[in-house]
Amino acid sequence: MAVIRLWLFVLAAQMVFYVLLRMHIRSGQVERLENRWDARHPDHAGNTAARRAFIAKAMVGFNRTLRARLAGLVFVLPTLAIVVIVILVNWQ
Repeated sequence: MAVIRLWLFVLAAQMVFYVLLRMHIRSGQVERLENRWDARHPDHAGNTAARRAFIAKAMVGFNRTLRARLAGLVFVLPTLAIVVIVILVNWQ
């Protein structure tokens, strides 16, 4: 029963970290795209409709990139570590 409570606590913490990490990764990507737009179009720098369309179009496939998928390791690695620790502690 204690393992289930631990797993639920870790799952809740993992969800929080996953959401924060995804927000950080996406904001970094948007920032890079904004800088790229400003460098290519110095006369249209700023928050314009064309810039927003460029960023929206570039972010469409972002969820399929390796950087975005690696954020999922927030769920896998701690869970795997807990399972290994539980197995090693209870190994008799």
